[in-house]
Amino acid sequence: AVNDATEMAAIFRRLGYDVFEKLNFKSEECSSILSSFEDRIKDYDASIFYFAGHGFELEGENYLIPIDYQIPPVNKYDANRYCLRLTEILGILKTNSGKVNIVIIDACRKTFDRGVASSFAQVQAPKGTLIAFSTSPNEGAKDGNGKDGHSVYTSALLQYIGRETLSVESLFKKVRKTVYNLTNGTQTPWEHTSLIGDFFFNSGQLVYSVEIPYDEVVVKDSLFDGGDVFGNLILELRSCDWNRQNPAMEKIRKIPASDLNKNQQFILGRNLYQANGYAWEVQRFFENLGNNLSKYNKDEENHVLNGILFEIYFDNKGDFRNELKRHDFDSVFSLRENPMFAKSFGFIRDVLQPYKEQLFYIPTIHDEPIDIDISAEEKNNSTVVGEETIQIIHKVNVENKDITKAFSRSCTYGINELGVKSCLSDFLTAPKDLIQIHSNVSLQKIAFAKELFDEDLP
Repeated sequence: AVNDATEMAAIFRRLGYDVFEKLNFKSEECSSILSSFEDRIKDYDASIFYFAGHGFELEGENYLIPIDYQIPPVNKYDANRYCLRLTEILGILKTNSGKVNIVIIDACRKTFDRGVASSFAQVQAPKGTLIAFSTSPNEGAKDGNGKDGHSVYTSALLQYIGRETLSVESLFKKVRKTVYNLTNGTQTPWEHTSLIGDFFFNSGQLVYSVEIPYDEVVVKDSLFDGGDVFGNLILELRSCDWNRQNPAMEKIRKIPASDLNKNQQFILGRNLYQANGYAWEVQRFFENLGNNLSKYNKDEENHVLNGILFEIYFDNKGDFRNELKRHDFDSVFSLRENPMFAKSFGFIRDVLQPYKEQLFYIPTIHDEPIDIDISAEEKNNSTVVGEETIQIIHKVNVENKDITKAFSRSCTYGINELGVKSCLSDFLTAPKDLIQIHSNVSLQKIAFAKELFDEDLP
């Protein structure tokens, strides 16, 4: 079940979804899971709830079982207190009406005594909701018999979920046929839907296999385990111990570029950017980055720079980062103006297309200014040394997106327009020279409106 949930979370991240992942949840976490789910879906047009594990039906109620819950249950009151109830999830979705809600339950089940059924009770989907079960009523589910150790059902889902412009109803029909055939008719997935229009998991945003021409072991570099002389040097680079990183970097710089294939160069770039905050030998490399990278240029490709750029945006599982790596990004982005590295910036531009709605800036050789509109008012402020004039910021907008509250948390009181520009550069992960501030007052000493922080108070 963990394998299934982890892979489903990964593919939805690659599709550009915000993912709340909870593995091996315990009974004490049930209420917080429901509360978090209810809070998170309010700001989205679509929500997807996926569960992989054990489930059962008792007196007409469907239960999803935490890992520490003893089965069979003592009684329905015990189950109500310590398990997730499907009706609770559907109740939350009813408050999310007018949006698209999808519930996917892949539950392998056991038969219990004392009136506990091995299959789920039938349910009705609230308006705008599709509910998908891995089995039909009164059937069991095949666990771990699918591809790569996944359940048969999740394995089939993973095969179809990334298929472009395949509606969810058509997708689940294909999944149903595949599971039925692979289990020789012993398992038939079941759905109930009240969706009004079509919904697509992938509207064309999943580009991983097309745009990333490197082996999985370097894209998901948590899988990388060395294995040869160069591989062991990479492991030294990622050690976060400069006593090991500096000697490793000295050896790496002596290796001819022609001795390294594109995968080795790509993972080198990733780990150089990673080690830049620790090892002075790597910092020296970044101080003259353009010249040092030039030796890896071949046929207008630079796989080391590709790796550096990829590391800024993607983690060691190959997933888009919740927080981008911003250390020294400006020196990397400055290379976009050099024609020698044009293909690398084309590479990262294409890879980032599924995430463009989450980014304010994607590095490219053809840049445009980033216009920032700031609405502020001047006020006199009394201090221990006398009166001062400050500019109270009420609104910060980028491309019609209000970033005021989030930006206020990363900006320092009292800075001037140049300081604001530096903070915006870091917040947006964008070159400072592209930031163009348009304000109704001159920003000499700024503060943010008090109501922005009052909203955070209980």
